[in-house]
Amino acid sequence: MNAVLSRLRGRLSGGALLLVFAALFVYPIVRLLLLPWWPALGPAGGVGLHGPAAGLPLVAIGNTLRLGLASALLAVPLGVACGWLLERRRWRGSAALTLTLWLVFLTPSYLLTTGWQIVFSLPVLHHGILATLFFGQAGIVALLALKGLPFACLAARSSWRVIGSEIVDAARLHVASARRRAAVLLRLLLPAAGSAFAVVFIESIQEFGIPATLGAQIHLPIVTYAIYRRLATTPVDFANAALLSWTLIALAAAAATVHLYLGTRYGGALVHGRQRAMIPVACNRAENAVAAAGSTLLLLFGVAVPGAAIVRAALAHVDAAAAIPVPWDSLLYSTAYAAVGALLAASLALLLIARQQRARGAAAHALDLLTLGNMAIPGLVLGAAYVIAFNSRLLPLYGTPALLVIAYVAAQVPMLIRFLQAPMRQVHGSLSDAARLHGLPWLTRAADIHAPLLVSPFLWGWIMAFGQVFFELPVSELLYPAGGAPIGVAIVTLNQSLRYTEEARLALAGIGLSLLVAAAVAAALRFAALPRMTKEIAL
Repeated sequence: MNAVLSRLRGRLSGGALLLVFAALFVYPIVRLLLLPWWPALGPAGGVGLHGPAAGLPLVAIGNTLRLGLASALLAVPLGVACGWLLERRRWRGSAALTLTLWLVFLTPSYLLTTGWQIVFSLPVLHHGILATLFFGQAGIVALLALKGLPFACLAARSSWRVIGSEIVDAARLHVASARRRAAVLLRLLLPAAGSAFAVVFIESIQEFGIPATLGAQIHLPIVTYAIYRRLATTPVDFANAALLSWTLIALAAAAATVHLYLGTRYGGALVHGRQRAMIPVACNRAENAVAAAGSTLLLLFGVAVPGAAIVRAALAHVDAAAAIPVPWDSLLYSTAYAAVGALLAASLALLLIARQQRARGAAAHALDLLTLGNMAIPGLVLGAAYVIAFNSRLLPLYGTPALLVIAYVAAQVPMLIRFLQAPMRQVHGSLSDAARLHGLPWLTRAADIHAPLLVSPFLWGWIMAFGQVFFELPVSELLYPAGGAPIGVAIVTLNQSLRYTEEARLALAGIGLSLLVAAAVAAALRFAALPRMTKEIAL
């Protein structure tokens, strides 16, 4: 009887977790996507439903498709070249190139755009050819490609790493032409290039920070910003916002289909029992010069120049009569939102992973598909879904800090699940079984067995989620409560008003505060681990 009750309690708790995740993700998304054909799903009995085809901006869809393709076509070859340089060549600048790619990846897109806007607002550059190109579609393509380059490089590095020396030796033996040997290697890289193209294209069409800053300044219609405008202006147009969300999902699905086709048509197993690792060789003089020049340009254009422009703008003098107050309170709001949201997201991720490890068959696959599906949904679409789903009499959460934190949790849980799966799988179930066999209660097992083993990955996951939420923009733009704007919203508002000095000061303060919080948590984690390390050494 006790065993039956225990199994029933386990199933009920697992079902409750799935219901919580479904309420956070499945219900809002399904309600948004069905809204154009089922007006009753809209808030307030269908207010803001203007008909399925009214005002659908085909120009914005065309611009989004063209910008996404152009940025992917620019980023993928550069990413393949960077991957080759990092995996197949040995040179002094590899660590600097890796660090630069990480900095480009971690820098919020709207801060990167702001830095270049400040640069080209200087009188000496404002009326030049480069400024004309930047304040146009070429500038947006360049910024999108720059943000997509780390993804392309990561995909290319994995394929360069598994192409062993036996393949290169066989190509030298059987293929006389150097050009044809290069074509053989490029064909082996085609699945990785397709994956990189799909990822960069999807990231580009789902990008919101660049359209909300540079795109809004040059008045270029783009789908993500068009969705935001339909939800942030009066009258609210929920139906067409939902239709535009469908276009983003359809374009992402098309890119994923191309990626799957390339992987099926040209893919193959490259890791086998006779594989020999390809030892990196030193760059020759020409390769060294090209690599140094390319890495320097990436460091300058991706990090140094926009970063220096932001610092210079922050130090600039502003006339007291013309200055506007910097919304310093947004730092406190973002810190509170990020701390609570990251804590809840990391906790829910651990519970879902534990449930997934106990589940079997269809239940485990369903949970895995749900988390993957959540990762594929843009933050702006998730925010739009929350506007509709929680703006009703049944769930009147819209306009409250609680809904913003809930949206942050829903957006961060899939990433944290992927991050925490490996540490959770390393904790063998026999530890808990032995403790249960000896009569230890659940709270004691959690505090004395699981917590010491999982506290380190949990806190690192919290730091990752904190950094992501602190500067998050699309969800914040749609869901922030009145009088409690996060720092991302405050920065973009200052950017759209061309208040670069105030914006730069707020951005630098936000970067410093987020790094300080992350460093404090990392230091506390290291300090807590010292007594345990000392005890182990003594034993």
